[in-house]
Amino acid sequence: MKSPPAAVKLVLEAVCILKGVKPVRGKDPQSGQMVDSYWEASKKMLMDEDFLPSLKAYDKNHIDSGIMKKIQTYTPQPDFQPEKIEKVSKAAYGLCCWVRAMEVYDRVAKVVGPKKEALKQAEAQLEVVMTALSAKQAELQAVLDKLAALDADLAEKTGRKESLEAEVDMCKVKLD
Repeated sequence: MKSPPAAVKLVLEAVCILKGVKPVRGKDPQSGQMVDSYWEASKKMLMDEDFLPSLKAYDKNHIDSGIMKKIQTYTPQPDFQPEKIEKVSKAAYGLCCWVRAMEVYDRVAKVVGPKKEALKQAEAQLEVVMTALSAKQAELQAVLDKLAALDADLAEKTGRKESLEAEVDMCKVKLD
C-alpha cells in the first residue's frame, strides 16, 4: 500500500506512539522537506509477526504520561472517531478502538489507582484492628469463663451453706 487513507495513517500513527515505535525521517513528496513519517514505521510494525500478540500483551498499567499526552491529542479529533474509521478500514477500526481503550484505561487507572492504594492501607489497618479485637475477645472470654466458674463455685458454696444451716437448725431442734 503506497499511500493509505489519511484516517488509516492517523490510527497507525497513534498505535506507533503507544508502542514506542519511532517515526522514520524522510522527504515529504508534496513539499520536498524532511519530515517524520510514521507510515514507513507503521509498515514495518505491521509486518512483525508478533504485532497482534504484542497488542494483547501491552503493558497498559505502566503507560508513560508523555505518551498519553500525545494520544490525548488524537482521540478528540473528528477523523479519529471509530465510526468514521470503520467506513475506511475494518482493521484500522479495530486498532482505533484499541488506542481509545488504552486511553480510557489509563484515565480510569489514574482515578482508581489512588483508591486502590487507600483500600490497601485501610485493609492493613483493618487487619491490625481485627487482630487487636481478637486478642481482646480472647481476654473477655477468659474473664467470662472465670466469672462462670466463680458463679458456679458461689452457687455450690451457697447450697452447702444452706444445707449446713439446715443441719444446724435440725441439731438445735434435736437438742431442745
